[in-house]
Amino acid sequence: MKAIKTLWVNRLAALGLVVGLTAGFSATSVAQSVAGQAYGTYVNTPVAASGQSPLAVLPAISGTDGDIAYAEADAAGVPGTLSSDFLNSTTTGALGATEAGAQSTATVADVNILNGLITASGVIAQVVSSQTANGAVSNANGSRFENLVVASVPVTSGDAAVAPNTNIILPGVGYVVLNEQIPSGDGLTSSGLTVNMIHVYLQSLTGGVPGVPTTTGEIIVGSATSNVAM
Repeated sequence: MKAIKTLWVNRLAALGLVVGLTAGFSATSVAQSVAGQAYGTYVNTPVAASGQSPLAVLPAISGTDGDIAYAEADAAGVPGTLSSDFLNSTTTGALGATEAGAQSTATVADVNILNGLITASGVIAQVVSSQTANGAVSNANGSRFENLVVASVPVTSGDAAVAPNTNIILPGVGYVVLNEQIPSGDGLTSSGLTVNMIHVYLQSLTGGVPGVPTTTGEIIVGSATSNVAM
């Protein structure tokens, strides 16, 4: 818990970089937009559901403004499906004549999914999108896990990153995608990225023998999204 709190403070301090971009922006002459959101947990299964929580959504920004949204919760989850503590969600953005920036961060501590099938001391999802005269880019370089264990197998020891879109089969349950990254935009006038640090896809077999795996629900922990466009 202490380690993930320290990591979150460090990530939050970095948000000043995006908001600080406004200082160098000139009067807006080209229509631009930024968007972002972050949340700690989400559950949607046949037997239980819980909305995106705590959810932070970037307010509308105009001119050369910058803004920030923040949400937190001491705990969140669904009994028998998910439990977690110390959840924080932050998203920030700034606009200018030829530049735009957005950054979103979600942190979650003491994660326990499906009665210990997946556990982690901490999860950090962080995405940054920026757009300049040279084009638009996004990355998730700050996204990390702390002591992640999947199906009794340690995936990380201490604070470490996991390769994007790492897929692990969960027999009898479905599969999980770690550091799931979903890009958007053309890389020229727009760029966006959604990162789901833990995305469990619950599946069952349908259509007779041998059956076809069909997704019946999902569990997400640590989700962050940012977008920029001209």
